[in-house]
Amino acid sequence: MADVAHERHGVPLEAYELTRRDHASQKSSDQIRDAVNKQAEKWQAEEEADPELREQRYAHRKKALEMLGAFKNPDHQIMRWRVRLYCGHIVETKRHCTMVNPRMHGSSSMRCPDCGKDPSAIVAYEPLGLVAELANPRNPSTQAPKSNRLTRTQLEQRIAALEGENARLKTAQGS
Repeated sequence: MADVAHERHGVPLEAYELTRRDHASQKSSDQIRDAVNKQAEKWQAEEEADPELREQRYAHRKKALEMLGAFKNPDHQIMRWRVRLYCGHIVETKRHCTMVNPRMHGSSSMRCPDCGKDPSAIVAYEPLGLVAELANPRNPSTQAPKSNRLTRTQLEQRIAALEGENARLKTAQGS
């Protein structure tokens, strides 16, 4: 895992005054929640009217949850964060270690485990460290560098395949 410089924003354990950005972030999170709830109500009404659709969607949800449940990141890839939430509570959360801050990739808010406010925007944060260290870290000086570069032969083969696909598509478009 490449070293990532994890960011800090504010100091969660110190007094914190909410900013305009914090209020805007919370408002945006509330609007997203409301839109999602409205869409869920629409889907629920569709499913009540069509039991076959309900069964199909249930099967898809079940399969998706099984796939998500089958994969677990190892603890040495999980970063612990101390966060202050919009509601004022200070809690710990976890994100993949490649995320430089806990607000990335749609994670800008969360349900507060103390008061239940959902969503509650993350307004301040600091990294605490990995859940666990890598059990047997390899000595980087003894590791051969990984190369994602293709050889000339591989590139020529790839170009030939793409040119063939391009010719096939042009022929298909012309007919």
